[in-house]
Amino acid sequence: MKKITILVFVLFSMVSYAQIDLESILEGGVADAQTFLKGYIEPAPTGFGYGVNGGWYTTAKTHKLFGFDIAVIANLSMVPSSSETFTFDNADYQNIQLDDNSISSAELPTLFGSQKLADRPLLEFSDDDGNTISSSTLPGSGLEQAIGFNAVPSAMVQVGIGLWKNTDLKVRFVPKQSAPEYEFSTFGIGIQHDLKQWIPFVRRLPFDVSALVAWNDVKSKAFLDVKNEPTQALEFNTKTFLFQILASKKLSILTLYGGIGSSSFDSDVNVTGTYITSQDSEFIDPISLNYTGSSFRANAGFSIKVIGINLSADYTVQEFNTLSVTAGFSIR
Repeated sequence: MKKITILVFVLFSMVSYAQIDLESILEGGVADAQTFLKGYIEPAPTGFGYGVNGGWYTTAKTHKLFGFDIAVIANLSMVPSSSETFTFDNADYQNIQLDDNSISSAELPTLFGSQKLADRPLLEFSDDDGNTISSSTLPGSGLEQAIGFNAVPSAMVQVGIGLWKNTDLKVRFVPKQSAPEYEFSTFGIGIQHDLKQWIPFVRRLPFDVSALVAWNDVKSKAFLDVKNEPTQALEFNTKTFLFQILASKKLSILTLYGGIGSSSFDSDVNVTGTYITSQDSEFIDPISLNYTGSSFRANAGFSIKVIGINLSADYTVQEFNTLSVTAGFSIR
């Protein structure tokens, strides 16, 4: 069986993080495979979920009626060192065990962990007939060695328009894009509303204050072997929610902005299709994983207007800290 490539979609492109020998893992049974992969790939959907919530705003000031903006947003969610490993406990598995009988649990590399053989303990896989094979646990992707750090990327295109009562409607929309190897679509909506107009003492503050609520849905699907196994695919779907109180101050061509609030996500990772192992075991739609998370969120950044183009950057402190960069233009 060919190896599966775990993918994270970045707008129209796909970033390959690691190759998983799914055959070996499935030989231990679907339940064990799901438990193992749940821990191994967790940093990817977690980082993506938090990253997608980046870039929703670059100022707390809302548009005038029918003012608008359009921006391209790029995010990098930093993978903390604590997510470079996950705990493997023999008690959680039936047919996969640590090869070293003197220990019952160990820290194994995640998708963003070490590639060194010394950091990858041997695992013993067994099937229903009692056949066993020992193999080093899966390596990390090697991303940190390649670029110097571990991060999960995401990107969006966003349009905003001013409505009544100092309210902005923000929309993220990419219609379904299809190719032989993948499918991708996204839809998101956000509402930003000026708070100063309603609170007398806040109205006199020398900076803008608003509230933002946003929701986003990203759907993606990668076909793993279009030519030989057209049913085999990886589905990666993520929903996110964001709430923040925002503040900003405009200083000539420079705007300083920041906010506090919360961020959450719900991601599904599914491996679909029919898979036959070397032991002639057949598995249909074998992997279905769900990841959820929520975190306090605080960010700060700046925006500058250069030759009519708004350039901005901000850094968010949350479970997976995130750097967001945007480029676009606006008519306020």
